[in-house]
Amino acid sequence: MGILLYIINNVLSQAAFVIGIVVIIGMLAQKKSVEKIVASAFKAMIGFTLINTAGQSLGMALLPLQSMYTKIFNLNMDKVDINSAIPEGLSGIGLEMSVIFAIGFLMNLLIARFTKFKFVHLSPHVSFFYAGLIAALLKYGTKLDTVTIIAIGSVILGIYLTASCAYVAPWMKTVKGGEGFTLGHSSSIGILVSSLLAKAVGNKEKDLENINFPKRLNFLREMTIALSIVMTLLFLVSCLLAGPAWISENVSGGKDVVTYSLQNGIVFGMWITVIITGVRMMVGEIIPAFHGFADKIIPNAVPGLDIPLLFPNYPVSVIVGFLSSLIAGFLGMWILAVFKYPIIVFPALIPTFFTGAITAIFGNANGGRRGAILGSFVNGLILIFGQAFLLPMVGSYQAIMRILAETDYAFYGPLMGYLLKLIGI
Repeated sequence: MGILLYIINNVLSQAAFVIGIVVIIGMLAQKKSVEKIVASAFKAMIGFTLINTAGQSLGMALLPLQSMYTKIFNLNMDKVDINSAIPEGLSGIGLEMSVIFAIGFLMNLLIARFTKFKFVHLSPHVSFFYAGLIAALLKYGTKLDTVTIIAIGSVILGIYLTASCAYVAPWMKTVKGGEGFTLGHSSSIGILVSSLLAKAVGNKEKDLENINFPKRLNFLREMTIALSIVMTLLFLVSCLLAGPAWISENVSGGKDVVTYSLQNGIVFGMWITVIITGVRMMVGEIIPAFHGFADKIIPNAVPGLDIPLLFPNYPVSVIVGFLSSLIAGFLGMWILAVFKYPIIVFPALIPTFFTGAITAIFGNANGGRRGAILGSFVNGLILIFGQAFLLPMVGSYQAIMRILAETDYAFYGPLMGYLLKLIGI
Protein backbone atom coordinates (compact mmCIF):
# COMPACT_ATOMS: atom_id res chain seq x y z
CA MET A 1 0.00 0.00 0.00
CA GLY A 2 2.89 2.34 0.80
CA ILE A 3 4.36 1.93 -2.70
CA LEU A 4 0.94 2.44 -4.29
CA LEU A 5 0.34 5.64 -2.33
CA TYR A 6 3.82 6.85 -3.25
CA ILE A 7 3.07 6.35 -6.97
CA ILE A 8 -0.34 8.01 -6.63
CA ASN A 9 0.87 11.02 -4.66
CA ASN A 10 4.22 11.55 -6.38
CA VAL A 11 3.65 10.43 -9.98
CA LEU A 12 -0.02 10.17 -10.97
CA SER A 13 -0.99 13.34 -9.10
CA GLN A 14 1.67 15.27 -11.03
CA ALA A 15 -0.16 16.20 -14.21
CA ALA A 16 3.05 16.96 -16.13
CA PHE A 17 4.27 13.39 -15.55
CA VAL A 18 0.96 11.96 -16.81
CA ILE A 19 1.20 14.12 -19.94
CA GLY A 20 4.79 12.96 -20.46
CA ILE A 21 3.85 9.29 -20.03
CA VAL A 22 1.04 9.61 -22.59
CA VAL A 23 3.42 11.27 -25.07
CA ILE A 24 6.04 8.54 -24.57
CA ILE A 25 3.48 5.75 -25.07
CA GLY A 26 2.09 7.49 -28.14
CA MET A 27 5.50 8.05 -29.71
CA LEU A 28 6.58 4.47 -28.98
CA ALA A 29 3.41 3.25 -30.68
CA GLN A 30 4.37 5.31 -33.73
CA LYS A 31 7.92 3.83 -33.61
CA LYS A 32 9.60 7.22 -33.33
CA SER A 33 13.31 7.48 -32.57
CA VAL A 34 14.56 7.71 -28.99
CA GLU A 35 15.75 11.28 -29.45
CA LYS A 36 12.37 12.31 -30.88
CA ILE A 37 10.52 10.64 -27.98
CA VAL A 38 12.69 12.33 -25.36
CA ALA A 39 12.38 15.75 -27.03
CA SER A 40 8.61 15.49 -27.47
CA ALA A 41 8.01 14.26 -23.92
CA PHE A 42 10.02 17.09 -22.40
CA LYS A 43 8.42 19.71 -24.66
CA ALA A 44 4.94 18.52 -23.68
CA MET A 45 5.81 18.43 -19.96
CA ILE A 46 7.48 21.84 -20.08
CA GLY A 47 4.54 23.28 -22.01
CA PHE A 48 2.06 21.88 -19.51
CA THR A 49 4.15 23.14 -16.59
CA LEU A 50 4.20 26.61 -18.13
CA ILE A 51 0.40 26.54 -18.42
CA ASN A 52 -0.14 25.10 -14.95
CA THR A 53 2.38 27.30 -13.14
CA ALA A 54 1.12 30.41 -14.89
CA GLY A 55 -2.48 29.47 -14.12
CA GLN A 56 -1.71 29.00 -10.44
CA SER A 57 0.26 32.26 -10.38
CA LEU A 58 -2.62 34.11 -12.03
CA GLY A 59 -4.88 32.81 -9.29
CA MET A 60 -2.44 33.89 -6.59
CA ALA A 61 -2.20 37.32 -8.23
CA LEU A 62 -5.96 37.72 -7.77
CA LEU A 63 -5.99 36.89 -4.06
CA PRO A 64 -5.15 40.45 -2.86
CA LEU A 65 -8.46 41.53 -4.41
CA GLN A 66 -10.25 39.24 -1.98
CA SER A 67 -8.73 41.12 0.97
CA MET A 68 -9.79 44.41 -0.61
CA TYR A 69 -13.36 43.27 -1.17
CA THR A 70 -13.73 42.02 2.39
CA LYS A 71 -12.78 45.55 3.47
CA ILE A 72 -15.04 47.23 0.88
CA PHE A 73 -18.06 45.11 1.85
CA ASN A 74 -17.16 45.13 5.57
CA LEU A 75 -17.09 41.33 5.82
CA ASN A 76 -15.65 39.52 8.82
CA MET A 77 -13.59 36.90 6.99
CA ASP A 78 -10.14 35.45 7.57
CA LYS A 79 -7.40 36.29 5.10
CA VAL A 80 -7.16 33.72 2.29
CA ASP A 81 -4.01 31.59 2.45
CA ILE A 82 -3.96 28.82 -0.14
CA ASN A 83 -0.76 27.34 1.30
CA SER A 84 -2.41 26.61 4.64
CA ALA A 85 -5.86 25.85 3.17
CA ILE A 86 -4.70 22.78 1.23
CA PRO A 87 -3.03 20.92 4.16
CA GLU A 88 -5.98 21.82 6.38
CA GLY A 89 -8.49 20.63 3.80
CA LEU A 90 -6.72 17.31 3.23
CA SER A 91 -6.17 16.58 6.91
CA GLY A 92 -9.19 14.32 7.32
CA ILE A 93 -9.51 12.71 3.88
CA GLY A 94 -5.97 12.23 2.51
CA LEU A 95 -6.06 8.42 2.19
CA GLU A 96 -9.56 8.22 0.73
CA MET A 97 -8.87 11.07 -1.69
CA SER A 98 -5.63 9.56 -3.02
CA VAL A 99 -7.04 6.09 -3.63
CA ILE A 100 -10.28 7.42 -5.16
CA PHE A 101 -8.18 9.57 -7.49
CA ALA A 102 -6.09 6.59 -8.70
CA ILE A 103 -8.91 4.06 -9.10
CA GLY A 104 -11.25 6.67 -10.58
CA PHE A 105 -8.68 7.51 -13.27
CA LEU A 106 -8.25 3.79 -13.99
CA MET A 107 -12.03 3.48 -14.35
CA ASN A 108 -12.01 6.38 -16.81
CA LEU A 109 -9.44 4.48 -18.91
CA LEU A 110 -11.48 1.26 -18.75
CA ILE A 111 -14.68 3.07 -19.75
CA ALA A 112 -12.83 4.62 -22.70
CA ARG A 113 -11.37 1.26 -23.70
CA PHE A 114 -14.51 -0.87 -23.51
CA THR A 115 -17.44 1.48 -24.19
CA LYS A 116 -18.38 3.99 -26.88
CA PHE A 117 -17.36 6.89 -24.61
CA LYS A 118 -13.77 7.28 -25.82
CA PHE A 119 -12.72 10.18 -23.61
CA VAL A 120 -9.53 10.16 -21.53
CA HIS A 121 -9.43 12.88 -18.86
CA LEU A 122 -5.84 14.21 -18.90
CA SER A 123 -6.08 16.92 -16.24
CA PRO A 124 -5.00 15.06 -13.08
CA HIS A 125 -4.62 18.33 -11.16
CA VAL A 126 -8.38 18.77 -11.70
CA SER A 127 -9.44 15.19 -10.94
CA PHE A 128 -7.24 15.05 -7.81
CA PHE A 129 -9.20 17.81 -6.06
CA TYR A 130 -12.52 16.49 -7.40
CA ALA A 131 -11.63 13.17 -5.77
CA GLY A 132 -11.26 15.18 -2.57
CA LEU A 133 -14.76 16.61 -2.95
CA ILE A 134 -16.24 13.14 -3.39
CA ALA A 135 -14.25 11.77 -0.44
CA ALA A 136 -15.36 14.66 1.78
CA LEU A 137 -19.04 14.31 0.88
CA LEU A 138 -18.96 10.57 1.57
CA LYS A 139 -16.89 10.80 4.77
CA TYR A 140 -18.70 13.71 6.40
CA GLY A 141 -22.16 13.01 4.99
CA THR A 142 -22.47 9.25 5.61
CA LYS A 143 -21.58 6.56 8.14
CA LEU A 144 -19.76 4.42 5.57
CA ASP A 145 -16.44 2.75 6.36
CA THR A 146 -13.24 3.67 4.51
CA VAL A 147 -13.30 0.75 2.05
CA THR A 148 -16.90 1.49 1.02
CA ILE A 149 -16.14 5.21 0.68
CA ILE A 150 -13.24 4.39 -1.66
CA ALA A 151 -15.31 1.91 -3.70
CA ILE A 152 -18.30 4.23 -4.19
CA GLY A 153 -16.12 7.31 -4.63
CA SER A 154 -13.99 5.67 -7.33
CA VAL A 155 -17.06 4.75 -9.36
CA ILE A 156 -18.46 8.28 -9.05
CA LEU A 157 -15.13 9.83 -10.09
CA GLY A 158 -14.66 7.47 -13.04
CA ILE A 159 -18.14 8.28 -14.34
CA TYR A 160 -17.62 12.02 -13.79
CA LEU A 161 -14.28 12.09 -15.63
CA THR A 162 -15.84 10.39 -18.64
CA ALA A 163 -19.19 12.20 -18.63
CA SER A 164 -17.77 15.71 -18.18
CA CYS A 165 -15.49 15.22 -21.20
CA ALA A 166 -18.32 13.63 -23.19
CA TYR A 167 -20.96 16.35 -22.90
CA VAL A 168 -18.44 19.11 -23.62
CA ALA A 169 -17.11 17.31 -26.73
CA PRO A 170 -19.96 18.23 -29.15
CA TRP A 171 -19.53 21.92 -28.32
CA MET A 172 -15.82 21.84 -29.16
CA LYS A 173 -16.80 22.03 -32.83
CA THR A 174 -18.16 25.53 -32.23
CA VAL A 175 -14.94 27.10 -30.90
CA LYS A 176 -11.76 28.13 -32.70
CA GLY A 177 -8.82 25.90 -31.84
CA GLY A 178 -11.01 23.11 -30.46
CA GLU A 179 -10.04 20.47 -33.01
CA GLY A 180 -8.68 17.10 -31.91
CA PHE A 181 -9.54 17.22 -28.20
CA THR A 182 -12.25 17.90 -25.65
CA LEU A 183 -11.91 19.65 -22.30
CA GLY A 184 -11.18 17.85 -19.05
CA HIS A 185 -11.98 20.51 -16.48
CA SER A 186 -14.30 21.16 -13.56
CA SER A 187 -16.08 23.95 -15.43
CA SER A 188 -17.87 21.42 -17.65
CA ILE A 189 -21.43 22.06 -16.44
CA GLY A 190 -20.84 25.80 -16.82
CA ILE A 191 -19.69 25.24 -20.39
CA LEU A 192 -22.79 23.17 -21.14
CA VAL A 193 -25.21 25.66 -19.55
CA SER A 194 -23.51 28.63 -21.21
CA SER A 195 -23.57 26.97 -24.64
CA LEU A 196 -27.24 26.01 -24.36
CA LEU A 197 -28.30 29.45 -23.11
CA ALA A 198 -26.26 31.20 -25.79
CA LYS A 199 -27.73 29.05 -28.53
CA ALA A 200 -31.25 29.71 -27.25
CA VAL A 201 -31.14 33.49 -26.77
CA GLY A 202 -27.93 34.75 -28.37
CA ASN A 203 -26.82 35.79 -31.83
CA LYS A 204 -23.46 34.34 -32.80
CA GLU A 205 -23.19 36.73 -35.74
CA LYS A 206 -22.42 39.46 -33.19
CA ASP A 207 -19.07 37.99 -32.19
CA LEU A 208 -17.51 39.54 -29.10
CA GLU A 209 -14.06 39.12 -30.64
CA ASN A 210 -15.06 41.23 -33.66
CA ILE A 211 -15.74 44.42 -31.72
CA ASN A 212 -14.54 47.37 -33.79
CA PHE A 213 -11.95 49.29 -31.83
CA PRO A 214 -10.92 52.77 -32.97
CA LYS A 215 -7.73 52.54 -35.01
CA ARG A 216 -5.66 54.03 -32.20
CA LEU A 217 -6.93 51.36 -29.78
CA ASN A 218 -6.26 48.36 -32.00
CA PHE A 219 -3.43 47.34 -29.66
CA LEU A 220 -6.15 46.18 -27.24
CA ARG A 221 -6.74 43.18 -29.49
CA GLU A 222 -3.50 41.71 -28.15
CA MET A 223 -4.50 39.57 -25.20
CA THR A 224 -1.47 40.30 -23.02
CA ILE A 225 -1.83 44.07 -23.30
CA ALA A 226 -5.62 44.11 -22.93
CA LEU A 227 -5.60 41.92 -19.82
CA SER A 228 -2.74 43.90 -18.26
CA ILE A 229 -4.66 47.17 -18.69
CA VAL A 230 -7.97 45.73 -17.47
CA MET A 231 -6.36 44.17 -14.39
CA THR A 232 -4.47 47.40 -13.63
CA LEU A 233 -7.76 49.31 -13.70
CA LEU A 234 -9.54 46.65 -11.64
CA PHE A 235 -6.83 46.76 -8.97
CA LEU A 236 -6.77 50.57 -9.00
CA VAL A 237 -10.54 50.95 -8.56
CA SER A 238 -10.57 48.27 -5.85
CA CYS A 239 -7.68 49.96 -4.02
CA LEU A 240 -9.41 53.33 -4.10
CA LEU A 241 -12.67 51.86 -2.80
CA ALA A 242 -10.87 50.04 0.02
CA GLY A 243 -8.91 53.18 0.90
CA PRO A 244 -5.32 54.00 -0.15
CA ALA A 245 -4.07 54.23 3.44
CA TRP A 246 -5.55 50.84 4.36
CA ILE A 247 -4.11 49.28 1.18
CA SER A 248 -0.64 50.64 1.93
CA GLU A 249 -0.74 49.31 5.47
CA ASN A 250 -2.42 45.92 4.93
CA VAL A 251 -1.99 44.80 1.31
CA SER A 252 0.65 46.55 -0.80
CA GLY A 253 3.58 46.54 1.62
CA GLY A 254 3.79 50.33 1.68
CA LYS A 255 3.46 50.92 -2.08
CA ASP A 256 1.08 53.61 -3.30
CA VAL A 257 -2.06 52.38 -5.02
CA VAL A 258 -1.04 53.46 -8.54
CA THR A 259 2.33 51.70 -8.41
CA TYR A 260 0.81 48.62 -6.78
CA SER A 261 -2.01 48.40 -9.34
CA LEU A 262 0.31 48.84 -12.31
CA GLN A 263 2.70 46.19 -10.99
CA ASN A 264 -0.14 43.69 -10.57
CA GLY A 265 -1.48 44.42 -14.05
CA ILE A 266 1.95 43.84 -15.59
CA VAL A 267 2.47 40.61 -13.63
CA PHE A 268 -0.95 39.38 -14.76
CA GLY A 269 -0.04 40.09 -18.38
CA MET A 270 3.27 38.28 -17.95
CA TRP A 271 1.58 35.10 -16.74
CA ILE A 272 -0.92 35.24 -19.62
CA THR A 273 2.08 35.36 -21.99
CA VAL A 274 3.54 32.30 -20.25
CA ILE A 275 0.23 30.45 -20.71
CA ILE A 276 0.17 31.26 -24.43
CA THR A 277 3.75 30.00 -24.82
CA GLY A 278 2.91 26.81 -22.92
CA VAL A 279 -0.18 26.19 -25.06
CA ARG A 280 1.88 26.31 -28.24
CA MET A 281 4.52 23.94 -26.85
CA MET A 282 2.11 21.40 -25.41
CA VAL A 283 -0.46 21.21 -28.20
CA GLY A 284 2.27 20.71 -30.79
CA GLU A 285 3.35 17.51 -29.02
CA ILE A 286 0.38 16.03 -27.14
CA ILE A 287 -2.14 15.91 -30.00
CA PRO A 288 0.07 14.01 -32.53
CA ALA A 289 1.41 11.69 -29.80
CA PHE A 290 -2.08 10.95 -28.48
CA HIS A 291 -3.05 9.53 -31.87
CA GLY A 292 -0.41 6.83 -31.35
CA PHE A 293 -1.66 6.22 -27.81
CA ALA A 294 -5.21 5.92 -29.11
CA ASP A 295 -4.31 3.58 -31.96
CA LYS A 296 -2.56 1.05 -29.70
CA ILE A 297 -4.14 1.41 -26.26
CA ILE A 298 -7.64 2.93 -26.61
CA PRO A 299 -8.78 3.06 -30.26
CA ASN A 300 -10.46 6.35 -31.26
CA ALA A 301 -9.74 7.91 -27.86
CA VAL A 302 -10.11 11.67 -27.45
CA PRO A 303 -7.98 13.53 -24.87
CA GLY A 304 -9.62 15.82 -22.32
CA LEU A 305 -7.25 18.77 -21.80
CA ASP A 306 -7.20 21.94 -19.71
CA ILE A 307 -9.17 25.09 -20.56
CA PRO A 308 -6.32 27.62 -21.08
CA LEU A 309 -5.67 25.93 -24.44
CA LEU A 310 -8.57 27.99 -25.82
CA PHE A 311 -7.70 31.33 -24.21
CA PRO A 312 -5.34 32.69 -26.92
CA ASN A 313 -8.11 32.69 -29.55
CA TYR A 314 -10.60 34.57 -27.35
CA PRO A 315 -8.87 37.47 -25.56
CA VAL A 316 -11.98 39.68 -25.26
CA SER A 317 -14.16 36.80 -24.07
CA VAL A 318 -11.64 35.96 -21.33
CA ILE A 319 -11.86 39.50 -19.93
CA VAL A 320 -15.64 39.86 -20.29
CA GLY A 321 -16.26 36.40 -18.82
CA PHE A 322 -14.22 37.11 -15.71
CA LEU A 323 -15.90 40.46 -15.07
CA SER A 324 -19.40 39.12 -15.76
CA SER A 325 -18.92 36.14 -13.42
CA LEU A 326 -17.42 38.43 -10.77
CA ILE A 327 -20.41 40.80 -10.89
CA ALA A 328 -22.76 37.81 -10.62
CA GLY A 329 -20.78 36.59 -7.62
CA PHE A 330 -21.16 39.93 -5.84
CA LEU A 331 -24.88 39.94 -6.63
CA GLY A 332 -25.24 36.42 -5.24
CA MET A 333 -23.28 37.38 -2.13
CA TRP A 334 -25.66 40.32 -1.56
CA ILE A 335 -28.75 38.12 -2.05
CA LEU A 336 -27.44 35.59 0.49
CA ALA A 337 -26.77 38.41 2.96
CA VAL A 338 -30.28 39.83 2.47
CA PHE A 339 -31.77 36.42 3.29
CA LYS A 340 -29.38 36.09 6.26
CA TYR A 341 -27.73 32.91 5.04
CA PRO A 342 -25.78 31.58 8.05
CA ILE A 343 -22.45 31.10 6.26
CA ILE A 344 -20.51 34.04 4.83
CA VAL A 345 -19.46 33.30 1.26
CA PHE A 346 -17.34 35.36 -1.08
CA PRO A 347 -16.70 34.93 -4.82
CA ALA A 348 -13.70 32.59 -5.08
CA LEU A 349 -11.55 34.62 -7.47
CA ILE A 350 -9.44 31.82 -8.96
CA PRO A 351 -12.48 29.81 -10.15
CA THR A 352 -14.27 33.04 -11.10
CA PHE A 353 -11.48 33.98 -13.51
CA PHE A 354 -10.97 30.60 -15.18
CA THR A 355 -14.57 29.37 -15.33
CA GLY A 356 -15.85 32.84 -16.21
CA ALA A 357 -13.40 32.99 -19.10
CA ILE A 358 -14.22 29.57 -20.52
CA THR A 359 -18.01 29.94 -20.19
CA ALA A 360 -17.80 33.27 -22.01
CA ILE A 361 -15.75 31.63 -24.78
CA PHE A 362 -18.43 29.01 -25.38
CA GLY A 363 -21.21 31.54 -24.89
CA ASN A 364 -19.65 33.78 -27.51
CA ALA A 365 -19.07 30.90 -29.93
CA ASN A 366 -22.73 29.90 -29.75
CA GLY A 367 -24.49 33.19 -29.09
CA GLY A 368 -22.15 36.10 -29.64
CA ARG A 369 -21.87 38.97 -27.15
CA ARG A 370 -25.18 38.25 -25.47
CA GLY A 371 -24.28 34.58 -25.08
CA ALA A 372 -20.86 35.38 -23.63
CA ILE A 373 -22.20 37.80 -21.03
CA LEU A 374 -25.25 35.72 -20.07
CA GLY A 375 -23.38 32.42 -19.97
CA SER A 376 -20.58 33.70 -17.75
CA PHE A 377 -23.06 35.60 -15.54
CA VAL A 378 -25.06 32.43 -14.88
CA ASN A 379 -21.76 30.67 -14.25
CA GLY A 380 -20.99 33.24 -11.54
CA LEU A 381 -24.37 32.63 -9.90
CA ILE A 382 -23.76 28.87 -9.88
CA LEU A 383 -20.36 29.45 -8.29
CA ILE A 384 -21.57 31.64 -5.43
CA PHE A 385 -24.83 29.86 -4.56
CA GLY A 386 -23.33 26.41 -5.06
CA GLN A 387 -20.42 27.27 -2.78
CA ALA A 388 -22.85 28.50 -0.11
CA PHE A 389 -24.85 25.26 -0.19
CA LEU A 390 -21.73 23.04 -0.43
CA LEU A 391 -19.61 24.36 2.44
CA PRO A 392 -21.66 22.85 5.31
CA MET A 393 -21.37 19.39 3.70
CA VAL A 394 -17.62 18.90 3.32
CA GLY A 395 -16.08 19.18 6.79
CA SER A 396 -12.39 20.12 6.76
CA TYR A 397 -12.46 20.28 2.94
CA GLN A 398 -14.34 23.56 3.32
CA ALA A 399 -10.96 25.34 3.51
CA ILE A 400 -10.14 24.26 -0.05
CA MET A 401 -13.64 24.77 -1.41
CA ARG A 402 -13.64 28.42 -0.33
CA ILE A 403 -10.71 28.96 -2.72
CA LEU A 404 -10.96 26.36 -5.50
CA ALA A 405 -14.67 25.49 -5.85
CA GLU A 406 -15.21 25.65 -9.61
CA THR A 407 -18.54 25.23 -11.36
CA ASP A 408 -18.74 21.43 -11.22
CA TYR A 409 -17.97 21.45 -7.50
CA ALA A 410 -20.61 24.12 -6.91
CA PHE A 411 -23.24 22.36 -9.05
CA TYR A 412 -22.72 18.63 -8.51
CA GLY A 413 -21.39 18.88 -4.95
CA PRO A 414 -24.62 20.07 -3.28
CA LEU A 415 -26.64 17.66 -5.43
CA MET A 416 -24.53 14.72 -4.24
CA GLY A 417 -24.70 15.97 -0.66
CA TYR A 418 -28.50 16.28 -0.65
CA LEU A 419 -28.84 12.88 -2.36
CA LEU A 420 -26.68 11.22 0.30
CA LYS A 421 -28.78 12.89 3.00
CA LEU A 422 -31.97 11.70 1.31
CA ILE A 423 -30.70 8.13 1.04
CA GLY A 424 -29.54 8.24 4.65
CA ILE A 425 -26.57 5.88 4.39
